[in-house]
Amino acid sequence: MSRVELVRLRSADVERLARAREVEAGSMGFPDSFGPAELAELRERVERSGEFDGTELLLGIRANGRLVGEVQARQPRMGLPPGVFELGIDVFDEADRGKGLGSEALQLLLARLFEREHAHRVQVTTDVGNAAMRRVCERMGFAFEGVLRSFMPTANGPRDYAMYAITTDDWRERAEP
Repeated sequence: MSRVELVRLRSADVERLARAREVEAGSMGFPDSFGPAELAELRERVERSGEFDGTELLLGIRANGRLVGEVQARQPRMGLPPGVFELGIDVFDEADRGKGLGSEALQLLLARLFEREHAHRVQVTTDVGNAAMRRVCERMGFAFEGVLRSFMPTANGPRDYAMYAITTDDWRERAEP
């Protein structure tokens, strides 16, 4: 039985999500990058959460009755071909990381994307130094496809990111007994 569930976010979750984004922006060296305009956009995204809206599927990660993180599957217009999704995940508190909650959430999201959203490829990018996320990707069957050099802007200059992907065939092979 799964310890986590993916849930539609509620307006009451906006404050928690905003704090997580402020921390993330600060960790990248952009402490003032989450302001009123970003908060308004976040409220709109939360209102649309729970169902794929043509560009994003945003869901909360709930464990033991509390919101511990969020996952997103993005398919930006003019950014990715139909059937290709880019994943994002954030487990908010350090105390909740490393316990498999994020991995379980990603497994649930992958199942939904391949079974309901007609995905044929799902990809993840992460900082090359994010060893924990890279291990998660590899354990889940994502193939390492290379390094996106100078990909993510930070206050200290652009960072390299690793690209991982899993296809429908890969996912089905892992699901078979």
